[in-house]
Amino acid sequence: MEQKNNSDQVLNTVRSIVYHLNDVNWVKMTQKMMALPINNVKLLDDITNIIFDRALKRQNYTHIYAQMCARLINDSKFNNLIATDTEITFQKVLLKKCHDVFYSNYQEELNKLKDTMKNDNMVPKKCLSGVLNNFLFNFQKRSICNCRFIGELFKNGAFPEKYILKCIGDLGKEKNDNNYELQMHCLCIILQSVGLILSKTSYDLNKNINKLVSSMENHGMSSTLKCLIKKLKIMNSKGWMDEGNCF
Repeated sequence: MEQKNNSDQVLNTVRSIVYHLNDVNWVKMTQKMMALPINNVKLLDDITNIIFDRALKRQNYTHIYAQMCARLINDSKFNNLIATDTEITFQKVLLKKCHDVFYSNYQEELNKLKDTMKNDNMVPKKCLSGVLNNFLFNFQKRSICNCRFIGELFKNGAFPEKYILKCIGDLGKEKNDNNYELQMHCLCIILQSVGLILSKTSYDLNKNINKLVSSMENHGMSSTLKCLIKKLKIMNSKGWMDEGNCF
């Protein structure tokens, strides 16, 4: 009982930290996070869940959460909190959560929701379309925010290069489904974050930019995505200088 109470206190402190994180206080809040008594795997997982969930919900502050996570990862004492299990670190737990959202399958998640609603008589039939539309909106938003978070983690040295290259490669693969535009949008978001760093390596970014430009021939593509692709094309041609937002 005492351990549960202590865990609850720690989690409440974490919520207070991440809910009020901003450009001014993030260093102080990160230090406060480092000082927390975290002594078991479940507590570490719960803490990581809170940080990750908040990072994806506050998309305008994603870079701040990434900076905090990078500091926590680079602090060996915090990253290796669970002395009884050296295989479990804060970084590994965090990357697993990024991976699970990145590779979540829209159709599978949708089918699960439909099955749940079939067994739930509390949802009126006339509300089903609204529920499904809301699910689609949230799925797309979470996917895009996760890619933005991954990119920011990479910029801060907290997301390995081999993993970011795999994400880019997987997003660049042709898929015959209804989420092709979301796939291209996620690719844009990651390239926008990591393009400058990768341009200084042997990795060829031109193939990704050319693929995105050719995808604009899809007449159903939104103007927002087309604008983002044009921006990336300009950034790539100018050595990934930030041209500012075009929307």
